[in-house]
Amino acid sequence: METRDVTTLKNNYRIVILTEEFRRFELDLLGVSETYILGEGSMKLGDIEFVYSGKKDGAHRQGVGFMMNKEAVESCLGWDGINNRILIARFMTIKFRASAIVVYAPVEPTDTDTSDSDEFYLQL
Repeated sequence: METRDVTTLKNNYRIVILTEEFRRFELDLLGVSETYILGEGSMKLGDIEFVYSGKKDGAHRQGVGFMMNKEAVESCLGWDGINNRILIARFMTIKFRASAIVVYAPVEPTDTDTSDSDEFYLQL
Protein backbone atom coordinates (compact mmCIF):
# COMPACT_ATOMS: atom_id res chain seq x y z
CA MET A 1 0.00 0.00 0.00
CA GLU A 2 1.21 3.46 -0.84
CA THR A 3 0.36 6.59 1.11
CA ARG A 4 0.68 10.22 0.20
CA ASP A 5 0.59 13.18 2.53
CA VAL A 6 -1.29 16.03 0.89
CA THR A 7 -1.61 18.63 3.63
CA THR A 8 -2.94 21.33 1.34
CA LEU A 9 -4.63 21.46 -2.06
CA LYS A 10 -3.96 25.13 -2.76
CA ASN A 11 -1.33 24.08 -5.33
CA ASN A 12 -2.69 22.49 -8.52
CA TYR A 13 -0.14 19.67 -8.62
CA ARG A 14 -1.41 18.40 -5.26
CA ILE A 15 -4.96 18.25 -6.61
CA VAL A 16 -3.58 16.21 -9.52
CA ILE A 17 -1.92 13.79 -7.05
CA LEU A 18 -5.16 13.40 -5.09
CA THR A 19 -7.14 12.89 -8.31
CA GLU A 20 -4.73 10.15 -9.44
CA GLU A 21 -5.10 8.36 -6.10
CA PHE A 22 -8.89 8.74 -6.23
CA ARG A 23 -8.93 7.02 -9.62
CA ARG A 24 -6.37 4.38 -8.61
CA PHE A 25 -8.48 3.27 -5.65
CA GLU A 26 -11.65 3.47 -7.79
CA LEU A 27 -13.48 5.59 -5.22
CA ASP A 28 -16.94 7.06 -5.66
CA LEU A 29 -16.77 9.76 -2.98
CA LEU A 30 -13.91 11.13 -0.90
CA GLY A 31 -14.14 13.67 1.92
CA VAL A 32 -11.07 15.89 2.29
CA SER A 33 -10.16 18.22 5.14
CA GLU A 34 -7.49 20.90 5.35
CA THR A 35 -7.81 21.76 1.66
CA TYR A 36 -6.55 25.32 2.22
CA ILE A 37 -8.58 26.40 -0.84
CA LEU A 38 -10.17 29.84 -0.55
CA GLY A 39 -13.88 30.47 -0.94
CA GLU A 40 -16.60 28.09 -2.03
CA GLY A 41 -17.07 26.39 -5.37
CA SER A 42 -16.39 23.42 -7.58
CA MET A 43 -13.84 22.37 -10.13
CA LYS A 44 -14.04 19.80 -12.88
CA LEU A 45 -11.04 17.45 -13.04
CA GLY A 46 -11.82 15.43 -16.17
CA ASP A 47 -14.47 12.91 -15.13
CA ILE A 48 -14.13 13.89 -11.45
CA GLU A 49 -15.69 16.86 -9.70
CA PHE A 50 -14.29 18.49 -6.58
CA VAL A 51 -16.56 20.71 -4.47
CA TYR A 52 -15.08 22.74 -1.64
CA SER A 53 -15.74 25.27 1.09
CA GLY A 54 -12.89 27.29 2.56
CA LYS A 55 -12.04 30.49 4.35
CA LYS A 56 -13.19 33.70 2.72
CA ASP A 57 -10.77 36.08 4.46
CA GLY A 58 -7.74 35.30 2.28
CA ALA A 59 -6.00 33.02 4.79
CA HIS A 60 -5.04 29.67 3.27
CA ARG A 61 -6.08 27.60 6.29
CA GLN A 62 -8.65 24.91 7.06
CA GLY A 63 -11.21 24.13 4.33
CA VAL A 64 -13.11 20.99 3.40
CA GLY A 65 -14.17 19.30 0.18
CA PHE A 66 -15.68 16.29 -1.57
CA MET A 67 -14.20 14.56 -4.58
CA MET A 68 -16.86 12.70 -6.61
CA ASN A 69 -16.77 10.36 -9.59
CA LYS A 70 -19.25 10.64 -12.46
CA GLU A 71 -21.86 8.39 -10.83
CA ALA A 72 -21.74 10.32 -7.55
CA VAL A 73 -22.08 13.63 -9.42
CA GLU A 74 -25.13 12.31 -11.29
CA SER A 75 -26.80 11.21 -8.05
CA CYS A 76 -25.86 14.39 -6.14
CA LEU A 77 -28.94 16.45 -5.33
CA GLY A 78 -26.83 19.37 -4.12
CA TRP A 79 -24.23 20.46 -1.63
CA ASP A 80 -23.89 23.21 0.95
CA GLY A 81 -20.71 24.71 2.27
CA ILE A 82 -21.81 25.61 5.78
CA ASN A 83 -18.46 27.27 6.51
CA ASN A 84 -14.75 26.53 6.12
CA ARG A 85 -15.07 23.48 8.39
CA ILE A 86 -18.33 21.77 7.36
CA LEU A 87 -19.58 20.66 3.93
CA ILE A 88 -22.73 18.61 3.33
CA ALA A 89 -23.65 16.80 0.10
CA ARG A 90 -27.01 15.10 -0.53
CA PHE A 91 -27.39 12.07 -2.78
CA MET A 92 -30.29 10.06 -4.19
CA THR A 93 -29.59 6.33 -4.18
CA ILE A 94 -31.82 3.68 -5.73
CA LYS A 95 -33.76 3.21 -2.49
CA PHE A 96 -33.31 6.34 -0.38
CA ARG A 97 -31.72 9.76 0.02
CA ALA A 98 -28.40 9.98 1.83
CA SER A 99 -26.26 12.83 3.10
CA ALA A 100 -22.50 12.86 3.45
CA ILE A 101 -20.78 15.34 5.74
CA VAL A 102 -17.11 16.23 5.81
CA VAL A 103 -15.87 18.12 8.87
CA TYR A 104 -12.53 19.62 9.77
CA ALA A 105 -11.96 19.82 13.52
CA PRO A 106 -8.67 20.53 15.25
CA VAL A 107 -7.40 17.56 17.23
CA GLU A 108 -5.74 19.70 19.88
CA PRO A 109 -5.61 23.47 20.20
CA THR A 110 -2.19 25.03 19.91
CA ASP A 111 -1.05 28.43 21.09
CA THR A 112 -1.60 29.82 17.56
CA ASP A 113 -4.85 27.94 16.89
CA THR A 114 -6.74 28.32 20.17
CA SER A 115 -9.22 30.87 18.86
CA ASP A 116 -10.04 28.66 15.85
CA SER A 117 -10.77 25.63 18.01
CA ASP A 118 -12.93 27.73 20.34
CA GLU A 119 -14.80 29.10 17.31
CA PHE A 120 -15.54 25.58 16.06
CA TYR A 121 -17.05 24.43 19.33
CA LEU A 122 -19.18 27.56 19.65
CA GLN A 123 -20.70 27.04 16.17
CA LEU A 124 -22.09 23.66 17.14
